[in-house]
Amino acid sequence: MRLIYRLHRWISAICAVFFLLLVLTGLPLLFNGDAARWNALEPRPDFGEASPRVLWAGAAAGISRIEREQPERRVQSIAVYPERGLLIYRLTRTEGAHGGRGASALSYAYAPQDDALVPWSSGAVKSPALASFMGWMHHLHMRLALGEGGMIFLGIMCFLSFLSLAGGALLYPSFMKRRLFGGMRGGASAGSFFDWHIFLGVLTAVWAGLLTLSGIAIAAYILGYGSYASDAAKSVPQRTSAPPAITLTEMLAYAEEHFPAQELLRLEAADAASPAVLTLADAARPQMFRGQDVYLLRGEDGDIEHFTKPLPRWLVVCDAVRDLHLHNHATMFLKIVWALLDLLCAAVIVTGFLGWLQRSRRSKERPPVFDAHVGTRSVPWKEPLSFAALSLIGMTAPLGDTFAGNTIGSAAWLILLAYAFALWRRGRR
Repeated sequence: MRLIYRLHRWISAICAVFFLLLVLTGLPLLFNGDAARWNALEPRPDFGEASPRVLWAGAAAGISRIEREQPERRVQSIAVYPERGLLIYRLTRTEGAHGGRGASALSYAYAPQDDALVPWSSGAVKSPALASFMGWMHHLHMRLALGEGGMIFLGIMCFLSFLSLAGGALLYPSFMKRRLFGGMRGGASAGSFFDWHIFLGVLTAVWAGLLTLSGIAIAAYILGYGSYASDAAKSVPQRTSAPPAITLTEMLAYAEEHFPAQELLRLEAADAASPAVLTLADAARPQMFRGQDVYLLRGEDGDIEHFTKPLPRWLVVCDAVRDLHLHNHATMFLKIVWALLDLLCAAVIVTGFLGWLQRSRRSKERPPVFDAHVGTRSVPWKEPLSFAALSLIGMTAPLGDTFAGNTIGSAAWLILLAYAFALWRRGRR
């Protein structure tokens, strides 16, 4: 146990500052979507959730309407937003139009079910300072504002933080023999800080552990997907597509015929730099943010052929794990609970550091708070296991963003916090 304690102490010392940075920068990002909606001068259109296949079935109608209403522009790409019931068309100027091709690109949202074509968003905001602040928080949280190297470094810090949490869990029995769970000595001694460190550490352990693991998955996914995309692009032979150019309507038909089991995420028309490309979700995970790139070329015989590489399975797993970091706190109540857990996790780091500092001072230490009703080797496991079970429910139930799931998750977190408060009141000296 002495070796585990030393490892826990020094690993924590190495990663504590960076884990605290992740905790503090993650706090405002919990409300990033709400802040962006408030800050936008023009709210983005929303026609209600719709099936991706229903939306793509109406894509050709959107292309025809844009060609009629804006003949000087061409549709360069189409992306699907099923949660808003929209297809997003990015338009560029055609060859010979004023300004040249690619100048002043516009984006329009089309709702096939209503035949509604509206501007997507100008990007104008009420407060540039707020937008800049949120942008910096995101860059610091994801990359330390240092690009790919910063992301790799923070991924390593997440791994070390997980090892620190695992070390704390292994040390728990040796520190809690005969102790009353939640017992607080009071004062500002090392023992008092460590009482808080253990109590809050157990309270937030599963939440923080899943966030560190999902943080590692996010970093691995982003870096790995970049490598996959590069390999997929290299699979395309060094030749140009024969005329005529592959149209977006042909791309839609090709995806339906050759990849019927996969959801279509995006179409990108060919340009001077690259051929036409489809982006498909994995068949087992249709809600992927990014997906499989399929490049299309027309042969001399007029037939379209595709070149691609399937997504590695580990990338699909990483994409699923990232939901534990991003997609299980959609309601305002859950965001507030996460903000509280975030602050408590920061307190775990601070109290551990303060307890370590106080150990070097010669101050009178109060004895720990013992449980008079247990044996000399007894360790309180009921409370940590209850915290772990409630935390797992709180983290997994809201993943589908359904009313039932959000309600169950909210109830689990509420019970956990109420239970922790009751244990703290019982343990005060």
